Amino acid sequence: MAMPNGDSPQKAQEYYQYLLAHHETEHRVQTWHVDWLSLAWLWGFVAALALVLLLWVRQYRTTRQKGIYLVDTWSGFTSELAGPATRFFLLLTAILVGFAIALIVGHLVNGQIF
Repeated sequence: MAMPNGDSPQKAQEYYQYLLAHHETEHRVQTWHVDWLSLAWLWGFVAALALVLLLWVRQYRTTRQKGIYLVDTWSGFTSELAGPATRFFLLLTAILVGFAIALIVGHLVNGQIF
């Protein structure tokens, strides 16, 4: 089938089908299988979030100040006293950015195949 042009709705539909047909033969043809890579990504993400949650609880319980925080004032206004970013926040941010980059690059390289 030659590549159609899009001068009518029918031609646009044919072009869409033409492009979609390229994704029908990218993988081995089989009736049923387990996609182990997708399962590994799913459970890897769950495991990474669980690990970060456990590390955050440990860090929070061992380093936080007991009692009420002091109030910080600046130029007569009261504001919340905040410390620097914790290791939990930096680790969570790194993990989420890593997964986002992997998904974006995967979609750019392979297309969005669902």
